[in-house]
Amino acid sequence: MSVALRAEAKLFMRQFSNTSVYVFACAGVLLIAPMAKADPLKFFTSDPNLPDFTAGVTYYGTFINAPFGDLGGAVPYTPTTAQVNAGLRVYGNDSVDPVVVDFGLAVFTIRVFPNIDNFGSSYDGYQYSILGSNDNVNYMLLFDVTDVTGSVEPFTVAKGGPLYRVNNVLTPGAGPNGTVGYIADFWFVQAFQFFKFEASTFARASGDVAPEFTAVGAAIPEPSSLLLLTAALAGLTLSGRKLLRQDERK
Repeated sequence: MSVALRAEAKLFMRQFSNTSVYVFACAGVLLIAPMAKADPLKFFTSDPNLPDFTAGVTYYGTFINAPFGDLGGAVPYTPTTAQVNAGLRVYGNDSVDPVVVDFGLAVFTIRVFPNIDNFGSSYDGYQYSILGSNDNVNYMLLFDVTDVTGSVEPFTVAKGGPLYRVNNVLTPGAGPNGTVGYIADFWFVQAFQFFKFEASTFARASGDVAPEFTAVGAAIPEPSSLLLLTAALAGLTLSGRKLLRQDERK
């Protein structure tokens, strides 16, 4: 290796090492709060405290299509935490006039705050399917519910796919026409800017094609994913520093 190339490689390795240490520290800070509140091993949870979920939202997406609701269907509409606490809702009419949320940029993780108006009905917490797009024209189906388990609350669905966790109880925010509940976290393998919400297959079969929502937020990464990130960065940092030391001895 030439002297110039060796010098460039050493500079890159030092910069990467320093950057990794900084990112590692930031990830560690983000890790502390979620670990205190969430169990990454639980798929279904039963936390009735709404602030535990609004605290995990970095920002709320903007409803750019939401034809009906407590605010008269006015869009664009970006909920605030106060409006989530008040249990205000928007809803659409399946694929004819669906709810569409714009995050302004592509995101991998979202937290859905459904608004439950038929508590005790098995479909109501799983009333929606999710489609993703980056141009608000071409959409890809990301999530759908075809079956729900249970005859009484709380209801469950099959684990797996992009659905990461469901808090399958009510979490008031009790609004004028429904209550926040069945808050769900999703992780997608591809990032999308726009998310369209239509009725799920199960909801259609149950005769209700108007899924209701209080908000959809961009979610803070969960502890398990942060642990994987920090472990990977730590390994790369140690490897880089080891190579630097070996090269400097030559």
